[in-house]
Amino acid sequence: MRTCWSEQDRAANDGLKSAYARVVAALRKDGAATAPLTDAQVAWNAARDKTCAFEYRQYLPGTIAPLLGVECDTRMTQARTQRLVELRGALQSARGRAALQAVSPAAQAQLERIYVLYLDRLTADLRASLTSAQTAWLVYRERACGVEGGRCLTALTDERVAELKASWMGEVFW
Repeated sequence: MRTCWSEQDRAANDGLKSAYARVVAALRKDGAATAPLTDAQVAWNAARDKTCAFEYRQYLPGTIAPLLGVECDTRMTQARTQRLVELRGALQSARGRAALQAVSPAAQAQLERIYVLYLDRLTADLRASLTSAQTAWLVYRERACGVEGGRCLTALTDERVAELKASWMGEVFW
């Protein structure tokens, strides 16, 4: 199983590299700066790594921990690739990128609710790990949405809620 997930992870990473390169090319074609996209990608890497490290650590010393870590990496990489594909489409369309909209209060409230409920179920060590992952994700959200515009803040907040839910293997608490 670990071999199969690792192959899927490699394929997901290859897809991400390709999508990222296409967005960079589209920005350069338009004469736009690529540094904000690079900053967003670096922030995403940190958020993914910390989130997946949290998920991995959550299930140690179980033998499923490595599988869940790779599955997390694959899931998050596929989601980031999809965002980049959509960004490239917006850059290529006549309408371009829309102005950044505020995060939906309902989406933000849902994220905060799930996050707090999650923290309450963790040991101090795992709470610190989740807090670090959440902080890295917030940096990513701000940088990515600075590039993407539109409903990005709400979309990424909804994506984070889904990620937190996907990382929990116990009885549903939300």
